[in-house]
Amino acid sequence: MQIAAFSDVHGNLSALTAVWRAIERDRLDIHPVFNAGDNVGYGDSPEQCVQFLRQRPNIVNVRGNYDKNVAVFPEREEDYRRRWRRKRPEKYEALRDDSAVISASTRAWLRDLPKELTLKLGCAASILLTHYAPGVKEGLGPWTPDERLVELAKSARTDIVICGHTHMAFVRRAGGVLFVNPGTVGRNWNRKPTYAVLTLEDGRPPAAEICTP
Repeated sequence: MQIAAFSDVHGNLSALTAVWRAIERDRLDIHPVFNAGDNVGYGDSPEQCVQFLRQRPNIVNVRGNYDKNVAVFPEREEDYRRRWRRKRPEKYEALRDDSAVISASTRAWLRDLPKELTLKLGCAASILLTHYAPGVKEGLGPWTPDERLVELAKSARTDIVICGHTHMAFVRRAGGVLFVNPGTVGRNWNRKPTYAVLTLEDGRPPAAEICTP
């Protein structure tokens, strides 16, 4: 079985469409497709991206930090202004602008997304889908020490961890767990979007590769 995973769309509809076309081309959409969150923020199509995701029930979604911050912006605006308007004005403006254009149903959908999900596909491997590291607010990247991944593997209690947040794609094995960060669909700084394809076979350890559309 092969399954696809992506993350960090960040409101970029053209990149999301390109990745999804590649997923459909390879018939990966016949199985659940995993999305590690941050669907909004910075791109010019936050509402359209969320509607794209919601119209495809086989996409399994979790909540990223931008999803949460945009969803609760109206009640947290003063706090966000103090925290980011001077230190990170581009972040504050992205949250403000996206909050202003999304619909009420999109706001509720973003707010209600789960932080983490653990799933098992038939007799295949168990998968933990999360935006950060398992159970903690920590971004994982190629720089993360093997020792830290081994610690996180113990808490994950799954065969695979799919995460996002750092926009840095990697596939690493530690503590008997395959860690996969698909990189970013929509905020790759003028490079191609990336996604991951995982291969699950009975009797073999899970494997994954990073792909571009």
